Amino acid sequence: MNADLERTLEELGPGCRAVVDRMVGAFDGAAAPADRVVPRRIAFWRRPALLAAACGACLLGAAALFVRPAAPAEGADAPRSAYVLAYSPDAATVAVIVRTQHADGSWDNDFLTRQNAAALRAASGDAPRIAYRRAVRYLRAKGLAPLSDAELRARGDRAARRFARS
Repeated sequence: MNADLERTLEELGPGCRAVVDRMVGAFDGAAAPADRVVPRRIAFWRRPALLAAACGACLLGAAALFVRPAAPAEGADAPRSAYVLAYSPDAATVAVIVRTQHADGSWDNDFLTRQNAAALRAASGDAPRIAYRRAVRYLRAKGLAPLSDAELRARGDRAARRFARS
């Protein structure tokens, strides 16, 4: 320690000196009590249970990386289908759009929110009208607006061409 630290330590009193001596002694090795038993560390590969747990964790990690999830059943709401629901807004599709709306009036992202709000604009019924108003309120708060009918139609045409190719 330098002289400045020694003076500060003297000003703090004898209790602080004992704490500092213990802390400094820990690094010198002088503060280790003789009656304390230091456990011997055994490498995990010498313990079969730990080795098996480590191998199992590695296998689970590899499985998570390489195993593909099963394809959704016919008629199920596949994640990709959420992007194309607004292009054909019949009664069943509108019901799915309304059901998947978040409490704040949005969907999973602003792209979907603008698109689904445009699809709900033309839908009839109380639930779609309320969902549309919540979506517009959400979009206005973010400085956005629903797609126009022409933009929605253009996105639908683009999606139809893309799905026709694949």
